[in-house]
Amino acid sequence: MKSLLIISLFFLSTLAYSQGMKITWNDADGREFALTTSGDFSYSMIQGDRIGYDLKGRVDKIGSIYIYYDLEGRVSRIHGKYGTYIYYDLKGRVSRIGDLWVYYDSQGRFSRTSGSVNFQ
Repeated sequence: MKSLLIISLFFLSTLAYSQGMKITWNDADGREFALTTSGDFSYSMIQGDRIGYDLKGRVDKIGSIYIYYDLEGRVSRIHGKYGTYIYYDLKGRVSRIGDLWVYYDSQGRFSRTSGSVNFQ
């Protein structure tokens, strides 16, 4: 029973630290964008939006918003009315979205943020 408890605690702590933090923001027209610190990307659409795809089958346009990818296949820029830049550190983790800075501890786990994703 004791070993089951230890294994369960190990699994839960590993699960908690393997989950990336989700950063969510809305553009001026009401579309919601989300990016995790591990680089996963999601979005919502508004009425009348059309989706465009690049040659690799990735979404590269949502309505009037353009999505750009880096050589690693991660979203590097979401460009709309105000533009938003996404930066990665040398370890491939999201380090900045617009004016929102993302920090990690010495173990590589998410630690905190400062600033905000600005559209002005």
